Amino acid sequence: MNLKKASIKTNFLFLTLLFATSLLLVTSSSFEDITPEEAKRRIDLDPTIFILDVRSSTEFLDGHINRAVNINYRYINSYAYLLPEENETGIIVYCDNGIRSEIGAEKVEDLGYTNVSNMLEGYFEWLELGYPYVIGTETSLITPTTNIGLVSIICISVIVLIIWNAKLSIKSKRV
Repeated sequence: MNLKKASIKTNFLFLTLLFATSLLLVTSSSFEDITPEEAKRRIDLDPTIFILDVRSSTEFLDGHINRAVNINYRYINSYAYLLPEENETGIIVYCDNGIRSEIGAEKVEDLGYTNVSNMLEGYFEWLELGYPYVIGTETSLITPTTNIGLVSIICISVIVLIIWNAKLSIKSKRV
């Protein structure tokens, strides 16, 4: 029985370390970081540019860049159908300060989009520069508040542990 407990602890420790290591992996991205000034210039020049606000729906409704579509950065993959059909379409991703938008830009790029820009300093700097914004509107996507990704990872980890443990039990009975 003690061998079984030790095996479970070892398996759990291994999976925890594997998960933590995967979070630390650095991926190279080719999206472009741009200033709010450059973002405004592009928006003014190109009416087809797609503006993606990756903040929460509450933040979005409090104020956002005109023509922006709101998809919380956590749910970009789930709501990818709201992104442009053409992968070459210019996309400017922003949040309040440029941190969540960097994650969002990586996710959009991972979906195959090739002309993605991350607006550094975000919406706060946009407002500081006195650029126009709108409050409310119906382009907000209300997204769930549960972090489905974390729940999925925990469930998968438990299933893997159960299977691994069952295989170890079968091997120990053969010996």
